[in-house]
Amino acid sequence: MINLPDYDKMTLRDARELYMYIEKKQILDQYSFPKKPGKDGYFRIYVADSTKKSGRKQLFAKSLHELEDKVIDHERGKDGKTKKTFKDVYEIVLSDKLRYIKDPEKIISRQNTINICRSNYKRFFAGTEFEQMFIDSITKSDIEDIVCYNLDRYTLREKALKELKSILKGAFTLAYEEYWIKDNVYARINFNKFNGMVANNVDIEKRAHSTDDVKRILDAIHEHQRTHKDFVPAYALEMQILTGARRGEIPPLRRSDVRDTCLSFTREQLTVKGSDGAPTRFTIVEHTKTYKDRIFPRTTLLNEFLERLYEMLDTYYPESEYLFPSNTENGVITNNVVYRFYRRICDKLGIRISREETKGTHSFRRNAITDVVNASGGNLILAAALFGNSPEVAKRNYYTGINKEEALRVLNERKFS
Repeated sequence: MINLPDYDKMTLRDARELYMYIEKKQILDQYSFPKKPGKDGYFRIYVADSTKKSGRKQLFAKSLHELEDKVIDHERGKDGKTKKTFKDVYEIVLSDKLRYIKDPEKIISRQNTINICRSNYKRFFAGTEFEQMFIDSITKSDIEDIVCYNLDRYTLREKALKELKSILKGAFTLAYEEYWIKDNVYARINFNKFNGMVANNVDIEKRAHSTDDVKRILDAIHEHQRTHKDFVPAYALEMQILTGARRGEIPPLRRSDVRDTCLSFTREQLTVKGSDGAPTRFTIVEHTKTYKDRIFPRTTLLNEFLERLYEMLDTYYPESEYLFPSNTENGVITNNVVYRFYRRICDKLGIRISREETKGTHSFRRNAITDVVNASGGNLILAAALFGNSPEVAKRNYYTGINKEEALRVLNERKFS
């Protein structure tokens, strides 16, 4: 039983909690709960479930109280009858992301995406009044207020604001589709009004290493390889610099992926962040991020690197099918160990890695794409094919700009007399 406040002192939160208490009691009264557990000690009850052929599913628990909680959790779901809060609706959005996927490997990728979504939700909405509001009572002004609240308390750039908008859009789109709201108030908001509160994006040129720094990093890697001959992450980092591959595409590479004229990228290692106390794990899936296989030509530098790599592998890891083996569950190094080695190298060389500029091993992808675009006279289609992006994404997120030295040479060749 809840404590009822005086009506003249009742807040909206109090009214909402009172409503939910009464609704919960009415929902539970509609069910006939068992008087005693089954022979296995569990209490059981059936609830509606449109995803099942029978139209229902069984819930069970060790105690009646726990079973009642499970029934209420079910009723807050898509098939339930309770009045839904913003938090309830977004939980259904996330569950729907998995409901309509059949491929086990795509489920792993999607679960990783859901973990990121949960982290973003926690950042923007956890503990706020907004998440406890009923979805059908949220106004256009309420949404604008929560956006302003987050823009005030955080320094949000365009990408972060997009993540915030994505959560809001997902919840209100689903609520409108399911007739939980009569009007999609999210669609009425002009987000351009917030432009003055959004922090400027970091210049993409600052998110890549200079040519001089790349050379210094490679020299340090080679020195480490000479003194620590069997240290696999040093070779993995060099491969990432030479190919501009995504960091998850390097660990799963096998000897069989090295063809006569090219490298074949067909798999990736996912970093699946743990939730609810579960540890982070690393899973290899049989597809790349874009679900498209691609090849990378064996350049002179890459051939020289492969020669050194095979010499190390034949000496220390002759039985492994992988290019970057390790004593892990998957038999390969993890994404994290390569990044940690990269950080040690940068610290040793005095190369600043700023969170503000979001540099990391992914920055070598920007270096590689920029070099190819500039060397090919601006051929974004070529760069996109080599590195597995669309030309638009390559230009927007990875191309750092023209080769200034080459531009100066061309300008100096201009003649006016």
